[in-house]
Amino acid sequence: GEVLRLPDDSREDNPVNLDPRMAKLAGGVHRLDGQLMVVLDVDRVLELVPDAKAA
Repeated sequence: GEVLRLPDDSREDNPVNLDPRMAKLAGGVHRLDGQLMVVLDVDRVLELVPDAKAA
C-alpha cells in the first residue's frame, strides 16, 4: 500500500453511479491518472464496527 497526501480542493463528491455499499464508506473521490481513487472515511467504517472503538 501507498499513502498519498492529496490537496482537499481536488477531492470531489461521490459519483452518483458509485456502488451504494462503497458510497456508505466513501468520503469522496480523487481523479488520478485517469482512474478514480475512493477516499475511505474511517469514522464511517468505525460506526459499522462499534466494538473496534474499545480495542
